[in-house]
Amino acid sequence: MAEPSIDTRKTDRFDLRALYETSQLLSSSLDLEFVLGNLLLTAMSKLLVTRGSAFVFDPVMDSYKVAASKGITDLKKGEYCSVSGVNKEELMTGDDVPEELAAHGIALVFPVAFGHREIGLIGLGPKYTQQPFGEQELEFMLSLVNMSSSAVHNSLMVEELRQANRDLDGKVQQLNTLFDLSQEFNATVDRDRLVKLLTFALMGQMLVQKHVFLLRTQDGAKSDSVEGTNIHIVTAKGVKRSVLSEEMIESLSALEEMLLIDDDEVPEEWQSLKDAGLTLILPIKQKGETGALLCLGSKMTGEQYQPDEIEFLYALGNLAFVSIQNSYLVDQQIEKERLEEEMRLAREIQERLQPSEIPGLASLQTASMAIPSRYVAGDYFDAIKVGEHKILFAIADVTGKGMPASLLMSNLQACLRVLVPMDVSLEEAAAHINRVISENTGFDKFITYVHGIYDEETKTFEYVNAGHNPPTLVRANGDIEWLETGGLLLGVMADAVYERGSVTLMTGDVLTLFTDGVTEAMSPEEEEYGEERLEKLLQDTRHMSASEILNAVREDIRVFTEDAPVLSDDITMIVIKSV
Repeated sequence: MAEPSIDTRKTDRFDLRALYETSQLLSSSLDLEFVLGNLLLTAMSKLLVTRGSAFVFDPVMDSYKVAASKGITDLKKGEYCSVSGVNKEELMTGDDVPEELAAHGIALVFPVAFGHREIGLIGLGPKYTQQPFGEQELEFMLSLVNMSSSAVHNSLMVEELRQANRDLDGKVQQLNTLFDLSQEFNATVDRDRLVKLLTFALMGQMLVQKHVFLLRTQDGAKSDSVEGTNIHIVTAKGVKRSVLSEEMIESLSALEEMLLIDDDEVPEEWQSLKDAGLTLILPIKQKGETGALLCLGSKMTGEQYQPDEIEFLYALGNLAFVSIQNSYLVDQQIEKERLEEEMRLAREIQERLQPSEIPGLASLQTASMAIPSRYVAGDYFDAIKVGEHKILFAIADVTGKGMPASLLMSNLQACLRVLVPMDVSLEEAAAHINRVISENTGFDKFITYVHGIYDEETKTFEYVNAGHNPPTLVRANGDIEWLETGGLLLGVMADAVYERGSVTLMTGDVLTLFTDGVTEAMSPEEEEYGEERLEKLLQDTRHMSASEILNAVREDIRVFTEDAPVLSDDITMIVIKSV
């Protein structure tokens, strides 16, 4: 066998030395750009090639990123290039070169791998001499790529580690920023202050000038709401509020994921948002429902929003959402406490309008109770001494509950107190009160009412019943009579006429005046207490004192309703026993 010629041996020695020196040079650096740049220059100089590119495979993008490029002007460093049909194990020449690379004048492609990891590609153009690549040249390149793959892998790992550290530093910075912001957001419930914090955070961290923040509230429309929705514009900077119409907000509130408005292809329904300069919509979720919307314009730098920045914006949006929502809740709590205080004062005034104790007569025992279903009641009772031996008793039930009913009740009490000193009959007093109520209330407001005077000398009780539950008279022997004489309830007809009734109270007789809150008290099964139950109880307790009878009724209602925390209606009762 013939020995290699001197020129061939020199070439072999040159190739081995080049491989060794290049391998040593590349292994001495962990800079990916330096490693790939020198690998590419070595390959181009050895193979007499004037153009070439080095590509790094990005598994996240599933694409190849240009890491170095020499002599190819249309392949810019940092650009991504989708390449199909890549042979990851063998070099590619001729027709095997992927079309995407051949279009850039690349005629030779070497896959770069380390173990089972695909690192990238080395692409070279044709030889400057226009001659084909020799077998020895291809073997040299394969050896060079194989020997250099470790250096490329190590530098790539270092680059990834550096990027991971940069990302980690960015995350730490974002967390520190969010922590500082959370302290400021939690330090105030001033909504104007919270809105300013949000604006400053968007400007300082994201360099975003245009933004809109919308919040879903639970207590109806606010002054800054869009009519027909319960999502309200809390703040809008650099954007006209009219851009966010009712239909637009309803569409945005249905978003399940963020909306990135592309500059090239914008659906017609989002065109007005793009025209207003908004490019990113983030729905802030609460219990599966969109609780807020953070709408952002482009960054002042012109850069796209990155995934970590979107995560930061979601966190900032949630922070603003919770804090601003809490400010509304605080307002509601303050308003509730204010109303409760007003209602407490109204209840105190109302209690003072009713007698703290009933005037006494030697021949009578009396007892009363007034239990409102709310802070203030629509029930009314009174007992006024109109002579040495006479007491006027009155009881009324105003339609409705709460403050409106209590105000009407106060009007009734004032009328009665004005009429008492005048020399008018019970019928005339009822007619006068009816005229006042009719002329000063709406058609849907009326009062059931009974008033009567007990005369100790004659033992008679004269009365007028204006549509009220008939007072129940239980005789000493257990017989029952109902006091029904009178006329229409107050407030129905201004010219209504009333009649007077009269009964005589004998020793042991019990007269009970009450509102329908007694007989209509509801059990947990929604059963009414009822008149029959009350009459039976009054018959069974007629031998007791007036206070004992009243307490028996109160206890029986408590047991029947099972201590209901909120009564279905006001409960008012007067018990009068002749002794």
